[in-house]
Amino acid sequence: MTATHETAVRRRRWVREEELSLVRSKFDRILQLAKGRDVLDVGCIGGDRNVDISKTVHAQLASVARTCVGIDVDSVEVERWRALGHDVVVADAEEFHLERTFDIVVAADVIEHLANPGRFLERVKKHLRHGGRLCIVTPNALSLNSALKSLAGLRVAVNPEHTCWYDHTTLRQLLSRYDFNVEEEYWQDYERHPLSALFLRFRKNLAAHFIMIAQFNRGESES
Repeated sequence: MTATHETAVRRRRWVREEELSLVRSKFDRILQLAKGRDVLDVGCIGGDRNVDISKTVHAQLASVARTCVGIDVDSVEVERWRALGHDVVVADAEEFHLERTFDIVVAADVIEHLANPGRFLERVKKHLRHGGRLCIVTPNALSLNSALKSLAGLRVAVNPEHTCWYDHTTLRQLLSRYDFNVEEEYWQDYERHPLSALFLRFRKNLAAHFIMIAQFNRGESES
């Protein structure tokens, strides 16, 4: 390795984080995209039973979308939601076959739970129309909470149902391998704690979550 190449490698190791916008809401932009569209909400129940459905994100999506279908593996809750008139079905995020396509697929706090995210992306591709968009919200592996606990030598709390953590670089790489082109990215944090608000003024990349909106352009052979 030449001295010039060694210098280039060192510089790449210390590249500044990309300057993405910081937003408080997980769903404002997604709701804008869903307006008047056919939407699929993956993991619509989200593990919370007996919630007031009118206050869920799924209800918000349904209120602005032309049509909104939800899928979840919780058969008991799906039955309750269906009895109340919601268009939801029992289906696995890695295996679903709905025999229709959508303009928008929403996966909020879902991808980090999956055993095989590639299989999920393949199913999304089959259910998206040409130019359709996949909207992902997921925890930031490099969040302030994780960073401070790691520096202090404390155990970082991990949801026992999570299989992985992403930062926006690794999720971008995963999406690119399945022919998704990332169009929009945002850091997301509710900034409920004054310390979080202070740190995030200077380092947005320490936000609790990030949002990624990617487009899949179906090739002629897949039409």
